[in-house]
Amino acid sequence: MTEPVKILLVDDDPALRGMVAFALEGEGYAVDEAESQTTAKAAFDHTEYPIVILDMGMPPNEHTTKEGVDVLAWLGIYHPMTLVLVLTGQEAQTTSYEVLKEGAFDFLEKPIAEAELLLAVKRAVLFYQQSQKLRSEEGIQKMQINAPMGGGVKPVRNQAEEKMLRQVLADTNFNVHESARRLGLKRENVYYLIKKYNIERPEYEQ
Repeated sequence: MTEPVKILLVDDDPALRGMVAFALEGEGYAVDEAESQTTAKAAFDHTEYPIVILDMGMPPNEHTTKEGVDVLAWLGIYHPMTLVLVLTGQEAQTTSYEVLKEGAFDFLEKPIAEAELLLAVKRAVLFYQQSQKLRSEEGIQKMQINAPMGGGVKPVRNQAEEKMLRQVLADTNFNVHESARRLGLKRENVYYLIKKYNIERPEYEQ
């Protein structure tokens, strides 16, 4: 029997979380909930989520997008394979530009119809599954690099290097020997890069 897809729902409104979770669970998804930036990050200590549904406006900055953008940026660094669907009641044009720049997979404006939400989640799950297939069968991995033009090559190279290393370490459950083999590097070089980018083994993999 196939394991249900795990989704983390991050929103400070318990009523909305309840409605969204009910709809998702009715479609066979396994849903965990978080109400803040802190609890969202803590959820990843124990579980790796393919999909996150993320509210932008949460306390203590519920009238801005700061909390949501912080979570989005954190996911991009530490969980780059996770696809994020953004939910927001903030001004749509400005918010959509901001979250897509930070790597969100999709943008959904509140209030959202259940059918629209389920369709967006279905798209994200399909994209995630096909990305996993590409990685396992053809060794192909796409990465998003956010770097301003005119900043030179080094920042882009470093960002790509760090993202690739984090992804391979995640794939191998932090097996340095296997990561070195996949990257075509010596183990000491992988240890050097782990230290360079201050990468720590996730608690759920220890």
